[in-house]
Amino acid sequence: MDIKYKIKIVLSLPNTIYFNFKCFPLKEAIRLPVLIGYRTRFGELYPNIKLDYLCPRFGIKLGWGGTGSRDWGRKSYVSIGSKGCIIFHGKCTMASGVSLIVDKGILEMGENFYCNKNCSISCNSTITIGDGNMWGWNVEILDSDNHYLTHSKRLENKDKEPIVIGNHVWIAAFSHILKGAEIRDGSVVAYGSIISKKFHKECLLVGGMPNRILAENTVWRSETI
Repeated sequence: MDIKYKIKIVLSLPNTIYFNFKCFPLKEAIRLPVLIGYRTRFGELYPNIKLDYLCPRFGIKLGWGGTGSRDWGRKSYVSIGSKGCIIFHGKCTMASGVSLIVDKGILEMGENFYCNKNCSISCNSTITIGDGNMWGWNVEILDSDNHYLTHSKRLENKDKEPIVIGNHVWIAAFSHILKGAEIRDGSVVAYGSIISKKFHKECLLVGGMPNRILAENTVWRSETI
């Protein structure tokens, strides 16, 4: 453990202690299951986090690490509302600059999850993320428009719809996953895509604007996971 890492741990302890004792019962909080980066701001913090596994100390990292060349000075932000819930099923790392907002609904995080810097997750309905996901920087996940919309073709749009992301999915940088999207196991989302459809096959390369299937029988792997 190098000296810079140790310094960051020490600087992060006030945020980490505050978050854990705010969000968990005492028996869980004293283990410090969640490491919170020192450059993290908090919104609401209701004790609505569930650990569906025996989480070790710092088994979940929020606002921590990521690709050094992608650090643009953005602070992390975490907010959990009274009607929101986060369920962790295993190890999870969300790099610095993350915006994690669960106002309502359920955010379910699979095992061995990693997202790079400046990612944003906003949950007001249901977002389900499988195991072994890897996301690039500046990925945005939104299951709600946060506004109602009427127009000539439809009296009223659905304000929010669940998002489902399967196991072992790679979402490349600057992609946006919107309400109602479904991405199956083994798939890849191309760089800079906007995904708003349900894709019912596994191992697809999807992307573009409008989003479509770019290739099938896709195989990907990473040494990071």
